[in-house]
Amino acid sequence: TIDNIVKKISLMNGNFSIIKGILALILTSLSIGFGVPIGRESPIAKLGGLLSELFVKITHLPRENIPIYLSAGVSSAISATFNAPIGGVFFGIEIILGRINSYVIIPLIIASSISTIIAREFIGYYTAFYVPHLEYKPEYIFLVPLGAIFFSILSLIINLSLKQFRKWQIKFNKNWKDIVILTGFIVGLIITLIPEVRGVGYEYVSKLFETEYSYSPNYAFLIMVGKMIGVILSIGSGIFGGLMSPSIFIGAFGGYWFGNIFNSYNIDPRVFALIGTASILAGTSKAPMRSSILIIELTHSYQLLIPILFSAALTSFITSKFEPASYFRRSLIQKGIDVDNNIIFEFLKSCNLNYYLEKVEPLKPNNSIEHALYRFKQEKVNYIPVVDEEGKIIGVVSLRDLRKRWFMYKDDIRVKDIMSKKPFIVKEENRLEDILKAIAILDIPHIPYIDENGKYKGMLDIHKLMKDLSLKELKC
Repeated sequence: TIDNIVKKISLMNGNFSIIKGILALILTSLSIGFGVPIGRESPIAKLGGLLSELFVKITHLPRENIPIYLSAGVSSAISATFNAPIGGVFFGIEIILGRINSYVIIPLIIASSISTIIAREFIGYYTAFYVPHLEYKPEYIFLVPLGAIFFSILSLIINLSLKQFRKWQIKFNKNWKDIVILTGFIVGLIITLIPEVRGVGYEYVSKLFETEYSYSPNYAFLIMVGKMIGVILSIGSGIFGGLMSPSIFIGAFGGYWFGNIFNSYNIDPRVFALIGTASILAGTSKAPMRSSILIIELTHSYQLLIPILFSAALTSFITSKFEPASYFRRSLIQKGIDVDNNIIFEFLKSCNLNYYLEKVEPLKPNNSIEHALYRFKQEKVNYIPVVDEEGKIIGVVSLRDLRKRWFMYKDDIRVKDIMSKKPFIVKEENRLEDILKAIAILDIPHIPYIDENGKYKGMLDIHKLMKDLSLKELKC
């Protein structure tokens, strides 16, 4: 899967297997050729990373830049596959690297642009599926939140089902071959009964957009359900293949069915079919920007940019609320944390956080700047919480905040004048998500920790917690 490729690049600096890479490409080609409802992007992305790694080894390029080189290879493979260079760049930034700066983005742009030029020369200047010019109407925006809820439900069904399959694969490991045969039979039966679900299926997506009445709403819904079941069973059983193309397909037919609900209000269901492609892609990958740009590039539907972006963002937001750490997945992987490892979650859920607390005496809002300076000289931390009379946190003072005093034109400056209000804190009742968020997006070694009553207890030493997590000294 794409997530496995991300882990290979971020955690292992590549180490792709040549045999597995070639096998994945061959077996995926055979699977799609025989109609298995999966996408082609995962093995192609793996091949891009593999070829990049071989190039790095042959040319002896600096090892510290290996993640960037491999991401450029993966991005170029995606760009060539979908004929979407900008989408390929954002794929590398949002999915593989999880960060952006000029040092990273320049090689991704060059690799994606060159690969797209070569692909167009040999394959042709094509779009994955045809979409006519669809008119934008302001009323579409008002229906986007409803659509996003629907697309979120579909995304969650896919994501949670695949996660459940991974658990079953471990639980029923000895009998898994028999289960694969059974799922293969069911997928074959679905393909026979609903032939539109076979393979990548872009030709049927194109037919969906040719005219408003290519498919009846009920049959479109049946195709969507059949594709979802086929994809979940295929990928869940372990077949080589990707989720991007199936997500686009499911989003198209699901959005078409949703749009038909409002057909009497002069709504073109094909507009929501297009919005659905980006939304389901964003819901399954948690990458709304990449998903939106990829779909807009594929279809040249720039007039629908706003509803596509809006729906993709909302869908990604809603699905993330039901999947712990999915917001921060890429950032956590970049920091060496395997978010699919249950040991990590169990440790963070159950360990005694009191062991990791620094007993830092808080400041009061009316304390003077001189007193704050004295406290920083005494403490080992760079952040001191500020509490009210009830012991509840109302702010945090950092060394950076202290420097603000030079820009203030007041004689009597107090802590309340320079503190950062409403700081990020770790709450006892929401500890898992708070800790993962702190590790993923905050570069702060100490974070205030409050109990279930909202009272300040101490500064949580994130570095100490991470050390124990890394060394598996689980002090629980």
